[in-house]
Amino acid sequence: MKRLFLVITALLVLVLGSLSCAPSAPPAEETPPPAPEVTPSPSPPSFQPTIFGDGEVLVTFEVKVPEWTPEEDKIYVYTDGYQPVDSAGIPMEKKEINVWSVAFLAPKNQELRYKYNRNSYGFATDEEFTPDSKEKRHSIMVGTEPIFVQDEVKKWRWLTEQPPQAIVSTFRPDKLPEREEPFIVGIFTLDFFDLVFADFMPSVFDRIKEKGFKYVGIAYAPLSFISGKPLKFSREPINTYTDEQLAYTIAEARKRGLKIVLSAGIETDPGNFDKIEAEFIKEQSDEWYRELAKEWEDVMVETAKLAEKYEIEIFTPSDQWFVWGNKTEDQKKMLNPLINKAYQSIRAVYSGKISSDNYSPDEAFDYYKQLDWIGDKWWRAIADKKETNIDEMKAESERIIDDIYRPIYEKYKKPIFIQQLAYASYDGAAGALQISTEGPEVGEWFPYNPEYPADFQEQADAYEAVFQAIYDESIFVGAFSFSYTYWDSYDKSAGIRGKPAEEVWAKWNLIFSEK
Repeated sequence: MKRLFLVITALLVLVLGSLSCAPSAPPAEETPPPAPEVTPSPSPPSFQPTIFGDGEVLVTFEVKVPEWTPEEDKIYVYTDGYQPVDSAGIPMEKKEINVWSVAFLAPKNQELRYKYNRNSYGFATDEEFTPDSKEKRHSIMVGTEPIFVQDEVKKWRWLTEQPPQAIVSTFRPDKLPEREEPFIVGIFTLDFFDLVFADFMPSVFDRIKEKGFKYVGIAYAPLSFISGKPLKFSREPINTYTDEQLAYTIAEARKRGLKIVLSAGIETDPGNFDKIEAEFIKEQSDEWYRELAKEWEDVMVETAKLAEKYEIEIFTPSDQWFVWGNKTEDQKKMLNPLINKAYQSIRAVYSGKISSDNYSPDEAFDYYKQLDWIGDKWWRAIADKKETNIDEMKAESERIIDDIYRPIYEKYKKPIFIQQLAYASYDGAAGALQISTEGPEVGEWFPYNPEYPADFQEQADAYEAVFQAIYDESIFVGAFSFSYTYWDSYDKSAGIRGKPAEEVWAKWNLIFSEK
């Protein structure tokens, strides 16, 4: 009987393990994109879609999408050489269940290349061709007469009919330690803002609430570097919310009873990113640092006033002083009182909790004493081999607590807030093979790379291991997940939406909420 039980258990693990690696790598055989059905007639009169474009010939697109396409998704068509004012793609209209349509005035007597997309978010939400590449498109010839084009999307990138599967640990502690403040578990949405996100704000907050979470994190960048030398700033929104969009986002969260962490960062102009970042590793003048400290104080105080206006529960000003410039020890001594004064100014206008978003062990800075919580980002390796397990990763997490976080607590006597707890969902992401999630190896902006297979089991186990290590440590006051997407995406990022890791977070949120 015992042998039979072991055999059945092994088979179950093999089945679940095979499911955990979706989506699968594309096959090697070359197959062209599905041929569209093109007829020399306009759209049927029963449904007249909106017309876009500035050409001479009317092309009406109609596409059937997979029946498992999420209900809240919006479908777009991208055409080479044309982009609407408000989005990267042309918005289509829902004609019937799983069928979308739009009309486009195309240039005459030319090839028209196009592809379909979910939610106008670029390559990461395109339809997926086989084999996959950024250059793949459908193609039709446009003459001088109107045409009606019918297509069918077979596969969306980073989305499958069945969500990824993994075994979620059933561990539950018998009791939790006494804490001066309740331990909070929350969800940070993406750390930038795109105009298309506004349409999904209600649905993403609905989902966060339905999963049982009571806190949501909003990342806001009220200031941008537009030049490193001379030092220049802009307060125009770059990859972030306008005042109206921020107010709308906060209002949608409040409608659902969610409490808010507002993280205020400084963006770097993406059009000048490399040049600006290169300046940050160079030595700078005292005046350069004084100017930066003054601008930082001004914008963080203004944002603190907004946080007070909206009754934000927790405010985390960006404090990346350890990466802004190559400072001498004398410059650090000059900066420290300026930063301390800035936090006093923030405290004067904001009555909620104040936390850092990063921690630097540099002894020259002691402004953490001004805070309620010491915030930090936990992107830490907890495995040195790919084949690992929860117990091993928990042991390494406990070592990190003893070596890094307990000394911080003992120094400041302030609770530790894990503002970002992040592990990606590819094989080795827990530490054996940690790499940038922005590059072609695992980034969602690139075709699936089979050399770095998805591993949703490892991601779920890594989060479980960290929670098991910190739950009975009263020095911690909370942990937030990172990069929660506005729609389902089974990519290799640290985001948890739709992945087994989301259930790990929901379980631990419930455990801490029951206390």
